Amino acid sequence: MNACGRIFFLVLILTSAALFSTLTAEARDLSSLKACEVVMGKDVAGIAKGKLMSPPLGGAQACAYLVEMPDGTVESYRFSIQAPAGIEAMWKSQTAAERGEAVAGLWDQAYVAKQFMASGLSLAAVKRNDLAIEVTGERKDVLLAIATLAISRLR
Repeated sequence: MNACGRIFFLVLILTSAALFSTLTAEARDLSSLKACEVVMGKDVAGIAKGKLMSPPLGGAQACAYLVEMPDGTVESYRFSIQAPAGIEAMWKSQTAAERGEAVAGLWDQAYVAKQFMASGLSLAAVKRNDLAIEVTGERKDVLLAIATLAISRLR
């Protein structure tokens, strides 16, 4: 798949999360889940060992956090909740290298990889027929800790 095709596919997946959740009969109802309540700003600031710069920004299924580090640099993180079908479809279209490094212990399947067309990393985890999460940001250890926290709260 060429770069334009991947971009189109990624946009399609990201804009179709609500559609996938209605088409996947067994998937969890996402309407009651609020990303910024599952992973709060104070959680991300503590995990990253920095200071939250502003209240988290987001809607129902996605939340963004800006964290000022002790050295004055700023790191950004994003957490989203979605139906598993979108992430699974993306993984099926990717090569093993594009999927990235498999991460054991995060639900049924998880990968961390460089973000496509952006800086930083992306960690996606799927609980089949139920739920998927994605965490993006600067540092792998922070992404893993945020994902682990989110999974513990989404049981």
